[in-house]
Amino acid sequence: MPAPTTTPAADLLIALAALHPHNAEIAAANAAMDFALSRALDEQQIGYLADVVSAAETLVAGQILVTIRVENTYATGQGFVHQLAVAAPAPADAADPDEWASEHLLQFTGDGPKYAQTEGLYEVEVIGCDDRPELVGAAASAQAERHG
Repeated sequence: MPAPTTTPAADLLIALAALHPHNAEIAAANAAMDFALSRALDEQQIGYLADVVSAAETLVAGQILVTIRVENTYATGQGFVHQLAVAAPAPADAADPDEWASEHLLQFTGDGPKYAQTEGLYEVEVIGCDDRPELVGAAASAQAERHG
């Protein structure tokens, strides 16, 4: 039977699964003061780390790091403000920044199941993006009514 095709996330998990026991071997060699073994294991670790980096790069390909400010205001009068660093798909060059924010950043709003049945206003604004500084200030909002 041929080897299964793996997804980028699975490749990352496979690489991490190989790295963790290897780190334990290095720690054991160091504890035993077996420095020749420790050095050999350190050299092998470079290959494991290269696999992890490669898998991670594939997993986040086409995404950019964005810092956002999220403000959630509920009909109960409660409100919460969060600052998050998130990965989001890079917008096309001609994309409207606010439409892009609506499509890709509103998913990071909300405060969990406790507020799922509460009417709320959800707002998100880009406050930092080194890869695409023109996105700073892009904003989106949505209002949700109580269901049930």
